[in-house]
Amino acid sequence: MSLGQKIRELRIAKGLTQSDLGSGLVTPSMISQIESDKANPSYKVLEAIAEKLETPLEHFLADIQTQLEQTSAHKVAKALLSSRNYERATGLLESLLDKPAPNLNLIDVKSDLGDCYMNLGDYERAIAEFQDVLEIAKEKENTPALLTALNKLGVIEQKRQKYHRAIYQWRKAYELFDDLPHSEPYLQSQILTNLGTIHYQLGEFQDALGYYNAAYKFLSKSNHFEQIGFTYLGLGLSYKKIQEFEKAAEYSQYAIAIFESLKNMKLAIDVKRNYGILKCEEGQIEEALALFDACLEEYTRHNYLTDAASVHGEVARLRLKERQFDLCRESCREALAGLPSGSREAAPILRTLAIAEDESGNLDEAVRQMEAARDLFREHHLLGELAETYSLLGDLYQKQGDFAKANTCLQEMKKALTDNLKERGIIL
Repeated sequence: MSLGQKIRELRIAKGLTQSDLGSGLVTPSMISQIESDKANPSYKVLEAIAEKLETPLEHFLADIQTQLEQTSAHKVAKALLSSRNYERATGLLESLLDKPAPNLNLIDVKSDLGDCYMNLGDYERAIAEFQDVLEIAKEKENTPALLTALNKLGVIEQKRQKYHRAIYQWRKAYELFDDLPHSEPYLQSQILTNLGTIHYQLGEFQDALGYYNAAYKFLSKSNHFEQIGFTYLGLGLSYKKIQEFEKAAEYSQYAIAIFESLKNMKLAIDVKRNYGILKCEEGQIEEALALFDACLEEYTRHNYLTDAASVHGEVARLRLKERQFDLCRESCREALAGLPSGSREAAPILRTLAIAEDESGNLDEAVRQMEAARDLFREHHLLGELAETYSLLGDLYQKQGDFAKANTCLQEMKKALTDNLKERGIIL
């Protein structure tokens, strides 16, 4: 039994009410909180309670010491989790669950442990913890905890590229919105934004817009500015995809303003880069280049070198679109020089370089670069990109007169497309 349960049983055995026990010490409400383990009594109050219950103080001291130690350990674990020291936080949380005190908040501890496992890439153990949270939350009829666990399970499935499973978890959470005892704007908007993002990734842009707009309705009267910024970003990207460029530009600018005001420079630059891509698609080349130049300077100044390399990649794609092949190849090489060998970010840049080499009449070099892009897309399991790369590589083999390799590429392209659709849950 917990400290609170012991006090309650002894009080009832003595025939005392909560008012009787608290008389001259604390309010009946405080006694109720102590008995339900929602509050810890001070040493002086505990001593007086022990005297009224005619029970040695030692009977309670061990329990309160355990409670204080576990509460303290959980606070340390939360601090470690906030500082992204996931391995140390995991050890502390696991030790708490080895011998949990009766008053330990299992929902909080298991949720935090699930977060640690998720961030360490141990998805199976993370899923197990959040499934436990679901069961405890159902038993306690704790709807916010249910929604939080379902949201995290969706995030894990998204990380594993199991998109249909992610949608399943998030929609289950969405269906529980009406069961909430009161509105939870931040949590509800997170779930809706996640649904918007997954539909965006699947190319279902109208569905994405619907969810992003629903998320914004929850946030419009709140002060969760960073979440509002993410929602604006999603709206901007989705409007871009359906070619409503004016709205896309409007929401992108809103997102930039929010992230800059929050001093979240990384996100502000990321949105500015997306705004540059938007301007490129609108055909406003000079404005796009000016935005990319600003992003390059800011990423480099803040030491985000991989992101700077990705901007060189965007410039390369712009130059390719403008048929400026020499400038395209130059930007590709600058991008590749700033990326670790074998990184997934290098794959689309190698493909762009291959196309530029082909357009410049360097067929053998084009094949070599396209094969390198294929290998990276395959290594990083980017099936949609892999299918497109096989198609382009097959065309290059045909130009070389190697029809056997071209035919193999066609078969591999079909396989990659089928596997991609299966993983997205579109076909069984």
